Amino acid sequence: MSLTEQILLQIPGNPLEGLRRADALWRSYREDTLPVPSVIQESSESLGSINWDVVIGGGTLGILIGTALAQRGWRVAVIERGILRGRDQEWNISRRELGVLVEMGLLTEAELERSIATQYNPARICFHKGIELWVEDVLNIGVDPVFLLDTLKTKFLASGGQLVEQTGFEGAIVHPNGVNVLFKGIGQPSPHPPSPWESNCTKFGGGARRRCRWL
Repeated sequence: MSLTEQILLQIPGNPLEGLRRADALWRSYREDTLPVPSVIQESSESLGSINWDVVIGGGTLGILIGTALAQRGWRVAVIERGILRGRDQEWNISRRELGVLVEMGLLTEAELERSIATQYNPARICFHKGIELWVEDVLNIGVDPVFLLDTLKTKFLASGGQLVEQTGFEGAIVHPNGVNVLFKGIGQPSPHPPSPWESNCTKFGGGARRRCRWL
């Protein structure tokens, strides 16, 4: 058993199995052994009624923007293939980035402090045989995702948002006056994988907030 396996086996939530699934999926993409699906269709007919203004696929991060939109009066639905619950493993973030949630009204100051599980300074950055760099206030806060997502979920529902759990995205039909989103129930993985990646970008963390204009 490798050192990596020994470490991951000690972490709750079975991250080793998750890593193995991700590796297997990445290998399939690289070998181009997965078919490319066609999930978006178009129709010239108009929809009879519109249930939501926004439908967000994936609740772990989608609940953030979903709650922000619902609090501002948008009719929002969030679909989640499993159960919306944070992992036992902490998320790393900088306090300035986390503070945006307070600025946008998603968390109170007390809730923000409650969501912080660990914090430290400084942080050491070093590549193999390279120089050491020490930084302050960079990804130095560990957030409790269980508390954070549960808090946001409560606020999302209280603001009129609709959460559809154990339901995956199957496809969408674009109409002149809206989009008909097709769901796949029971939380089973869809047999239609996404398009193969052209490249891989390793992301270590970050965040952004911008004003957007719809065209």
